Parts: sequence; structure tokens; C-alpha cells
Amino acid sequence: MESMHFIFDGIKSSDMNLYNVRVGHSGFVEVPFIGRADINETTSHKKIIPRLHSLKREPISFTLQFMLMDDNLQPKEWTPEDRYKIGKWLIHDTYKEFQTSDDLGKYYYVIIEDAEKLYLASGKGYLEVTCRTNSPYAWSKLHNYEFDLSDNDDTTIIILENKSNVEKFHYPKIEIESLASNTTVELKNLSNSNKITKFDGLNKNEVVSVDNENRFIKNNLTGTNPFEKFNKVWLELVQGNNEIEVTGKCKLWVKSRFAIAQ
Repeated sequence: MESMHFIFDGIKSSDMNLYNVRVGHSGFVEVPFIGRADINETTSHKKIIPRLHSLKREPISFTLQFMLMDDNLQPKEWTPEDRYKIGKWLIHDTYKEFQTSDDLGKYYYVIIEDAEKLYLASGKGYLEVTCRTNSPYAWSKLHNYEFDLSDNDDTTIIILENKSNVEKFHYPKIEIESLASNTTVELKNLSNSNKITKFDGLNKNEVVSVDNENRFIKNNLTGTNPFEKFNKVWLELVQGNNEIEVTGKCKLWVKSRFAIAQ
């Protein structure tokens, strides 16, 4: 986060005349890496090594200092109009996407947790904000994959990659469009103990949308329950490349955003 430029909720900071600065700090910059670990363990006077029960990581938090500047990058007065505009842009009750220009491949989803103090001298100064993210990690860009398996008379192998370097398993969002009546579509992960995600009896042009992480399914047909056609095995990707053996004529779309520490 060394850059003065950032993007919040799809809006460039330069378009709002607001810049990320460092006031009263050394030459080093704090860059979020991973969230703090909350370790649950017990110790015994008879054993040197404690017994680990569980570990949960906390969401990342970081503090930034924002300064209003003019087109020549000189400090600009915080007028009431500017304060209103900046407040409307930054303050929300839901997580918003945040990037810095020096690391555009890394995304955070943040809520401004604390923006209590605006430090001013003669109307010019900086706003200090604390951002709380929705995760112990940053996120990759959104990866979209599309596979046309309309000629899949037997089986076809496709490769899906779990690009996360911190999560052992990834659960992508997928959409399956059946291209024939009473179709069975099967996804067998040859890289994960041959686990099979399967739908039986799909209608022609039926589209099933599956959120494997949140365990949610819907389709584009009224009066039908897609869960009744599902074998209740959610698609799970191990780290690295996953060989998926696909059975059934269909079109397949896969969407993934990976948790990363970098």
C-alpha cells in the first residue's frame, strides 16, 4: 500500500481528489498479509508441547490516512462540500471492494470501521480511517471459465485450478446448462478422491446455478426443485490443478475468487 492512489467501490481516489498519504511515519509501509490467529489450546505441566484444539484467523484490519489535494498534489482545504462528498463515498454498512494502485491483483472487501478523526490546520489536513475486511486474507481477481461440451458423447477432462495459497479447498460457483432432455451431468474430480458432483434428469436448456461454498442451488425453471436432482456432493477443488471428468452434454461456467496471502 505504498501508492498514493487507490480504488474504493469502483471509484478512483484521484477522481475524488483524495490520496493515501503517510503522516509522521518512517520510510516503511505496513502492508496487510494475513489476519491474526486466535489459537485455542490447553497446556499441561506434564507436557512441553500444548494440545491444539482449533485455530481461527481474524479478519484483516489496517489504518490509512487520506488527504485532499488539488491537481498539483498540494494540500486542499476540507470544505463542508468535500466532507459531505467524501463521507457519502466512503461510509457504508456493507463491504466494498478496495485496491491500491501498486498491487491491483489483490482485492480487499472493507468496511470503514473508524473514521472518527479529521486532523486539520487552517482547514487543510488528513482523515485517518481504519478499514476492517471480511476475511483473514486478500482476494484474487475474479476468474471466469467457460466450457462448451455440446459434443460430449462420452466423457471430457477439463482442468480447474485452485489458485489459493492459504485454503486447502476451494468451492467455486458453477452454472450448468443441459443441452438435451433427461440429461445426467456428472463432474468427477479425479484430483480429489474421485468425488462426484451429479445432477440427474435435467430438462433441455435447464440452467442450474450452484454456489458450492454457501450450499445454495437454483434453476431457471418454475415449479421444480433442483435439489431433488442433486446428489448432495458439492464441488470441492484441492490446491493446484484439478482434473475434472465431465459426463453429459452441457455448457459449463465456473467462477472463482481465491483467498491469497501475498
